[in-house]
Amino acid sequence: MKPVVEIFDMTTEELIKTVEVPIAYMDRLATLMDWKEPEDFCFVYDLLPEQIKTIEEWTHTTIHGDNRIIQIVCLE
Repeated sequence: MKPVVEIFDMTTEELIKTVEVPIAYMDRLATLMDWKEPEDFCFVYDLLPEQIKTIEEWTHTTIHGDNRIIQIVCLE
């Protein structure tokens, strides 16, 4: 399972960018997202500003920005 942040343009809903969260952060990601059950990893979630900031630190990538929809999903 590979956690990926997907960044979409809010107006066009086009995918702008994807950022993979390193698998080494999976336990911390589960805590950050409050995922407790295995099925919690299967859904798409909108990210809150605090979550975005933490994931930016982990990935050394700027994710936030104006006019963006920022979500996380775990791909197989």
